[in-house]
Amino acid sequence: MPSGTAGVAAVRSLAQWALDYAREGDGLGFPFDRPYLDLYRRCRTARRAADAFLRKASGDARARRELARLARLLDPVLRDRAFCDVAAKITRRAALFDQLRQALRLHTDGKTTNSTALSAEQAAVELQDVRQAVERFKRALRRRRPARGPAQDTRQAIDVVLDHLRRHGGSLWGHLIQLPERLGGGIRLVDRTNNAIEGFFRKMKQGERRRSGRKVLTYDFERLPAAAALVANLARPDYVEILCGSLDRLPEAFAELDAEQRDAELTVCQTDAGHSPEEELLSRSMPYQDRTLIRSQALRSWILSAAQSRAPSVALSTR
Repeated sequence: MPSGTAGVAAVRSLAQWALDYAREGDGLGFPFDRPYLDLYRRCRTARRAADAFLRKASGDARARRELARLARLLDPVLRDRAFCDVAAKITRRAALFDQLRQALRLHTDGKTTNSTALSAEQAAVELQDVRQAVERFKRALRRRRPARGPAQDTRQAIDVVLDHLRRHGGSLWGHLIQLPERLGGGIRLVDRTNNAIEGFFRKMKQGERRRSGRKVLTYDFERLPAAAALVANLARPDYVEILCGSLDRLPEAFAELDAEQRDAELTVCQTDAGHSPEEELLSRSMPYQDRTLIRSQALRSWILSAAQSRAPSVALSTR
């Protein structure tokens, strides 16, 4: 642990790393990501790292004092038995959910096992393979389900999965559509994943990189309105016709839209004059200047190395 201001900055970085738990996920949202479970795990890692740093005769009194303060704040993730039991229960259930996703061929990157484009016939065969995998998974769950004993949570979790597959299993295989001969015949498959949406987002990022010349777009997309994605629809004549008739009338349509909303927005601004959207945005995310360090592999390795050193726990005063 460094001394002086550098030591305090190191403690601050350790706390920020724990709070940057969202980076552990894949950006798919709950239940595919479990952000609070990731927060719990990072807090445990940071608390163990703090033990290792406090055991070493390094850093000055101020840095060690701030490190001990952080360790006291993180103590419940190690000392509170109820806290640990809930985390263990969520971990078991998350593993069961991931096994279901594996059977359904839905992986953490949002893609199926075969990344190449499939014909409708090949996709139909794959869909049948998925159905068989899910049936095997159901049989395995029934064998694993404890009929009695203390494993009540495992039993309940398996029952939830089996019940949902019983009630909703039929909709998992409704993606194959047989077209009548008058419409050309053949089959069509409805997407099982959000790959199309992910592909659209990749194109948005590519366009923004060409526009800005920047590789890292975190700052740009945090400030990009969600409605910006709708701009791509202007390339579709049917959308333009519904929206405003023609692209020539697009400025007029936007002017009318602004006219309808401006009065309401001005009223909100007048009643909350001291409110700054920029301040709200900054309060909800890590300062932009800190991200490079907090998300660097060097800092992560430093923390993990200390946490995995198996240093004895340090007894801390309650004050």
